[in-house]
Amino acid sequence: MSALPFEHYIFDLYGTLTDIRTDEKSRSLWEKTALYYTENGAVYTAKELRRAYLRLCAAEQARHRDALYEIELRRVFRALYTEKGVTPDRRRVEDTALFFRIHSLKYLRRYDWVLPTFAALRERGAGIWLLSNAQSCFTLPELRALELIDAFDGIYISSDAHIKKPDPRFLRKLLTENALAPERCLMVGNDQHADVAVAHAVGMPALYLQTETSGAYDPALKAELELLDGDYSRLPALLGLEKNDA
Repeated sequence: MSALPFEHYIFDLYGTLTDIRTDEKSRSLWEKTALYYTENGAVYTAKELRRAYLRLCAAEQARHRDALYEIELRRVFRALYTEKGVTPDRRRVEDTALFFRIHSLKYLRRYDWVLPTFAALRERGAGIWLLSNAQSCFTLPELRALELIDAFDGIYISSDAHIKKPDPRFLRKLLTENALAPERCLMVGNDQHADVAVAHAVGMPALYLQTETSGAYDPALKAELELLDGDYSRLPALLGLEKNDA
């Protein structure tokens, strides 16, 4: 069995390992969430809640000049209570965030290739890491539901780091904290402007997967490895798990 070309594989989550659709403009979402807040002592109408949520998100972002600063939505969900004179405990904030996410979610599924590929990488001794632009109050429960929570050597979520891809500081945090050499890692993601760009910013090669949510292909951000046609039978070879005869 030949050695893998990389020691560590760093994966994006949404659009790369999973297919997800959410709708935060849904009237039903805001009606249900307003009812949830009201039942917990913070009385809102749906319109009032949506306006307050967007205002608080904008205020959190405005506190930082860095365009790639990632806000922490738990602060927003908590503030929506405190503005109505309610002091929620940590569990209430977590439950509220989860309620909001569940009712904004249209569907979420793990791609079929993920678990077999991860098992093959583990069998060959590779490290597997997650680097995701996301909110941990949403993502950690979803990783549990998708049976991925224990699949990684480390999980890095932008809301925890307060910085998001393509800022190289986010990826460097993962590399530095785990003493990983960028040239021995491969970044795998479906967003050229986030995943490929952040990899190249630290001198790391990338594998770009064109998926349903990738957007238009940008030839200026070409990755070292690319899967553009959705033929995941070629993925093991691209990852170095099988000989690539192409």
